[in-house]
Amino acid sequence: MLVIHTTLLYLHIALGAIALLLFWLPIVARKGGKLHIAAGKAFYSIMLVVAGSGIIMTLIGLADPVGIYINSRQLTPEQIDSMMIWRIPFTYFLLLLSLLTWVTVRHAIGVLRAKTNRSMLRNWRYQGPVLMMFPVALFVGWQGITIAMPLLIIFAVVSLITATTISKYVYRAEITPRAWIIEHFSAMVGAGIAVYTAFFAAGGRRVLSQWLPGEWQIVSWLAAPVIGLTILVTLTGYYKRKYKVQHNKALQ
Repeated sequence: MLVIHTTLLYLHIALGAIALLLFWLPIVARKGGKLHIAAGKAFYSIMLVVAGSGIIMTLIGLADPVGIYINSRQLTPEQIDSMMIWRIPFTYFLLLLSLLTWVTVRHAIGVLRAKTNRSMLRNWRYQGPVLMMFPVALFVGWQGITIAMPLLIIFAVVSLITATTISKYVYRAEITPRAWIIEHFSAMVGAGIAVYTAFFAAGGRRVLSQWLPGEWQIVSWLAAPVIGLTILVTLTGYYKRKYKVQHNKALQ
């Protein structure tokens, strides 16, 4: 199990690093252009592997936390128990983050393919991972309250809102014309927020710990959501005006 986990970890880190940079190309490229389409497809494919490997790694870590996270380190039973108090809830958080990444990036392409034909999205294979986010997010939120870790609580709320928003879009009786454009853009930004949060909360925290020690690390963890939501709010209004995403009465 350790060999599988280590192999997936190296793949996860390598592709995640590429995704961190690739995320910006579809954002800045001309919408509908060759670069936008090619970069978007590449980001989508990479993120599916990154999210999928993250889900598998966290499940392995939860199945054998001592074997994976302690391995050959010489720790006393008391030290192991102390580490597991936060390590296991944090692993559940990473599972939720991986699931959130999978759902958002898949939704970004799903709405692009379906456009106005949302019946394509109303099947158990598409909705299954979305519905799974509800119990996982509630559990992670409870874990965050139990060990007093705000990051878990915040992303539990974000995941619940995301799952609810996706479900409402898929099953709403009527949507505004060209609403799929905004849904596609929002989901892509959401996937970007997830990958940057994973970087700062997991691998990047070791680098940033020398500048932001202790509880100050939450600043780096929340940087991605804050910046991402700012971009989302700012550009959503712009794209709504540009692509005339309005109610039918307004268009008339």
